[in-house]
Amino acid sequence: MGGCGKTQLVSYFLCHYPNLYAQIVYVDASSFFSIKVDLQAWARTLGAGHDDDVWEDAIGALNSVPHGEQWILIFDNADDPGLDLTQFLPRDIHLTILITSRNRDIGEFSPQKHLELGEMTAEEALAALLQAAQRKLPLDDEELHSAHTLVEELGWLAIALVQAGTYCRQLSSTVDGVHQPYTFTQYLSLFRSHRADLLKKAEPSSLDNYQRGVYTTLDLSYNALSQECRGFLHLISFMHHTDIPLAAFGLAAHNAFKDPQDCLPREKSHDKTISEMKHLLCHDTEWNELHVQAIIQTLRSFSLVIASSMNGSLFLQLHPLIQAWSRDMGSVALEQYREMATQVLTACGDENFELNRFIIPHVIDMLDQVGPHGLHVNDLAVFALILQQQGQYHK
Repeated sequence: MGGCGKTQLVSYFLCHYPNLYAQIVYVDASSFFSIKVDLQAWARTLGAGHDDDVWEDAIGALNSVPHGEQWILIFDNADDPGLDLTQFLPRDIHLTILITSRNRDIGEFSPQKHLELGEMTAEEALAALLQAAQRKLPLDDEELHSAHTLVEELGWLAIALVQAGTYCRQLSSTVDGVHQPYTFTQYLSLFRSHRADLLKKAEPSSLDNYQRGVYTTLDLSYNALSQECRGFLHLISFMHHTDIPLAAFGLAAHNAFKDPQDCLPREKSHDKTISEMKHLLCHDTEWNELHVQAIIQTLRSFSLVIASSMNGSLFLQLHPLIQAWSRDMGSVALEQYREMATQVLTACGDENFELNRFIIPHVIDMLDQVGPHGLHVNDLAVFALILQQQGQYHK
């Protein structure tokens, strides 16, 4: 996903081995245009006779690496699934090609030799936070606890950790020769009350000069999504971020998204919520799993969701900050997606005992989001039955 440290890892590698490559060719691979511009610009640095080179000449040069030298060509941020890099890939055996991307399908260029970056370990994340803040261990108990809590709430995401640490460093001061840090405890409190504003901020003086905030980085992917992909992402973001069962959507659609417990009539606006769900998840009023899986595949290609199979069923997972970003967009329409997520859970009813084991965390999360007074009595009736069935009613 964006911000997990792909570009930074490449930067560290090249700094650590400065003499490994005679030529380092860096290309912004976010679009065909940027690739051609950067290749052409590099070709024109090759000296006399190259002043009028175009990008094709760069490919020619990269296919003719001098004997005894090793060059590296870096395609950075090749995230667009519609971008075919094939025509830009030289084949010289003395050329190393390195591609960074959020698009998992890029790994097919080298099935055995690609590295998928996951979350940092707790120790790595704490080290990144401390380095960005220019702090060192030991910390007092309260500050260490706040640091660990902050690392967890930021989802061990590199860009968020560096951004938080940089913010703390910039607000620290020295008074009469004594360093007065802006503490992790202070930042944690601020983060909890101003999460969206903080994560939108760009910190150009942070590690590696990465100049995009967490949310700005994610916005780049969002802008490339179709409306239906955006809608599905918003829908699942109002569930708990782990183990979202695709079967729940199928069962809700099979039940026509109706309330199994009709205690009181719904407002007229609820009909629009049902209509929007059918438009998003169904084809000719029928559940269309193939269509929904195509949406999921697109979201996976941008590393916005993780999909996994368990006992023949498909489950989705969101990084906590992706969930927060989706919820924090501030659009009035987002409330409708929360209602849609609620209706999916409600329409499943309480009859499928096995499925309800996985629905429980989402029911509890929805209750935490809006509280019982924010839900319709028909939703509460079904939620109560599910909680009781699963022995969780006391919660």
